[in-house]
Amino acid sequence: MSLDKDKLPPALTYYESQDLKLIGSGAWRNAICPFHEDTKPSLRIHPFSGAFACMACGAKGGDVLAFHQLKYSMRFIDACKALGAWKEQYANH
Repeated sequence: MSLDKDKLPPALTYYESQDLKLIGSGAWRNAICPFHEDTKPSLRIHPFSGAFACMACGAKGGDVLAFHQLKYSMRFIDACKALGAWKEQYANH
């Protein structure tokens, strides 16, 4: 059993599916942070790698999997399965 990174959704698609309105252009975009009461966009998101960092509360991670784990309080394997990126491997005997 292992993570199949090719099955993770593209970062831009994933963040839009999470109802995050990405503001700006360029390598990093801004959004309202879902991890704290945010009134001004303090979450920075890299729409291609999926990396994110909140300048206010300190939430951060390197990809959409880390975001999903944090947002939904999931274990790694559960987040992989929720995003359809977990593959079961069976040994042939």
